[in-house]
Amino acid sequence: MELELLQKTAQELGIAPAHYDIDGRLIYTDPKTLSHFIELLKPVENKCRREEFDDVLACFENEPIHYDVERIALTEPIISLELLDENSISITQKITQNSTALSLPPLSFGYYQLLLSTKSHCYSIRLLVSPKRAFQPLVLKHKKIWGINVQLYSLRSQSNWGIGDFGDLAYLIEQSAKQGADYVGINPLHLSYPAVPEWASPYSSSSRCWLNFLYLNIPNLPEFKRCKSLQSWFKSEETQTQILTLRNSETVNYTEVYQLKLTALEQLFAFFNRSKSVEIIKRRQLFEQYVKSKGEALQLQGLFNVLDAQEHADHQGKENTIGWLGWRKEWQHLSATKRRTLLKTYHKQIGFFAWLQWLMEQQLAELQELCKKCGMQLGIYGDLAVNSSRGSVDVWSDPELYCVNISIGAPPDPLGPVGQNWNLPPYNPSVLKVRGFAPFIEMLRANMQCFGVLRIDHVMGLFRLWWIPEGKTAQEGAYVHYPFDELMAILAIESVRHQCLIIGEDLGTVPDEVRSKLNELQIFSYFVLYFTQRDMQFPHCSSYPKNAYAAIGTHDVPSLQSFWHCRDLELFDQLNILRGEVLKQKYDQRMSDKQALINILHRDHYLPPNYEGDALSMAMHDNLNFVIHRYLAESESKLIGVQLENLLSQEVVFNLPGTLDEYPNWRKKLAQPLEFIFNNESLQIFFAMLNEARKV
Repeated sequence: MELELLQKTAQELGIAPAHYDIDGRLIYTDPKTLSHFIELLKPVENKCRREEFDDVLACFENEPIHYDVERIALTEPIISLELLDENSISITQKITQNSTALSLPPLSFGYYQLLLSTKSHCYSIRLLVSPKRAFQPLVLKHKKIWGINVQLYSLRSQSNWGIGDFGDLAYLIEQSAKQGADYVGINPLHLSYPAVPEWASPYSSSSRCWLNFLYLNIPNLPEFKRCKSLQSWFKSEETQTQILTLRNSETVNYTEVYQLKLTALEQLFAFFNRSKSVEIIKRRQLFEQYVKSKGEALQLQGLFNVLDAQEHADHQGKENTIGWLGWRKEWQHLSATKRRTLLKTYHKQIGFFAWLQWLMEQQLAELQELCKKCGMQLGIYGDLAVNSSRGSVDVWSDPELYCVNISIGAPPDPLGPVGQNWNLPPYNPSVLKVRGFAPFIEMLRANMQCFGVLRIDHVMGLFRLWWIPEGKTAQEGAYVHYPFDELMAILAIESVRHQCLIIGEDLGTVPDEVRSKLNELQIFSYFVLYFTQRDMQFPHCSSYPKNAYAAIGTHDVPSLQSFWHCRDLELFDQLNILRGEVLKQKYDQRMSDKQALINILHRDHYLPPNYEGDALSMAMHDNLNFVIHRYLAESESKLIGVQLENLLSQEVVFNLPGTLDEYPNWRKKLAQPLEFIFNNESLQIFFAMLNEARKV
């Protein structure tokens, strides 16, 4: 194919034939990469299955709808038209048509199906009718809100089993609500790899639709309260000694915590199945209803975990062998017959993993209800990762949906001079569209059902993603565009239906189209203090964007104490990740950022004129920590987040980007147990300041 035609074909499929690099130079995509991506994204043949669509149209509620029939290249006249709602019930609507277009009257927001019949074919078009804006909590009209953000696994308490769990989260909700917080934010709860517990990153999960059962509050389960044999095991000296050791550890020992919880849960599942108590019999009935409602997808996640436990019995897994990537070939790609056989063979074990998901959804729903009872206006703030990892149950159970041999990442930029490879496979946008975006809808529903706020990691990924071919470096990738209007319409629909506020993580360079759509739908921006310095100036608190979530840092950057003392840069040096001139530039930039922050605190009278000290000589101390938070709290942003590690003035880095085994990512714990935090008088003053500063 000639280069010009190749580039034109690529562009028609959403593949960028060129992009501008960090220095403003136009970089053309390698023709081999274009050809490879074109092959992957060529239109998917509609096999006329009921769940497939010939076209998808996004539009707004209560506005006339116009559909250009040339989009589906009709070869025969239309002889009948029908409009169906989500329940496949025919809607009586006046549809007018001319030779090229159909006109439909305004519809309320939701999902519809337009059927166009010719003599020899029936065409199915999905209509995504979006609300004019995503969900906006009424409280934000008259109140500026604050909440506490925490890495859930990092919580210490006198009751958990070595990892922060839903029992700790309940305590955190109750106590922070008393202090005036209107939400508690947590890391993604996505299902990890039970067979390889140390694969701990919540942003490289086995599924974004299922939950990580390590967070279960086991003593709160009705089965635990009734099972005397398990209570005896739990109270034994051996078990209590093990729990105490895990609880006192500086980091989460995922393997030992998993084995401990698995031992308890397997016994409880056996009790659940044999108990004659009225309460447990009723729970079995509810569980049976849950299993039926979730269908084959629930069974497949259970089967995946059963097979993974056999293939990774040594609890080892690397990037290229995690999950199904390390299995025997006959299990990697199952025929329908083989799948049915395995589901039957491992029925009981699959039931156990289905039960764990049921327990997780129950406890999470109870926690969101607890938020309401405590007076929290928003409740739990959840986090949605960019995608699941390549070896995941999500990919294994539906490989057609993903471009398995492609990885997403980022082109070279100031934060990553050689680019970034996240080792996450992207959705195939052609397949998504043919399916009417059903997998995306289901995934959002799974994540919104028990959250009052949902943060979308790398929201620009709904517009375009940087694709990297297998065996290539991040520099050799290309941008691939996604059906942005359609994906955003779905996000708005599900947001309103679940009454879930959406925050789009929009750090970095944001294309104009993305910013415009986020503003149009009133999706909240993500505003991080560390990244806002320009020309030795941080913004005045009155200049912060209103429709935004503002915070000092994120899970990928050091705590305020560590940031100030450059502990992350020390780690980069010790691990030989950054050296020489590059490391010196990072230190110089850090000194500039710190000095600029001190300057604005003087400028805006958070520090008195006689308050001496500069970035080089001043250590982080309680008063400086306090006034930085007051500066953030007095900002115009409707939502701010306070990280628990910063309230404790703890030097900690939860995740050190660019590292795998070199650093204990996603394992570090908070310095103090929850019981201490909320009985600390100095923090009571801190909370009082936040409430005062947030007054409109």
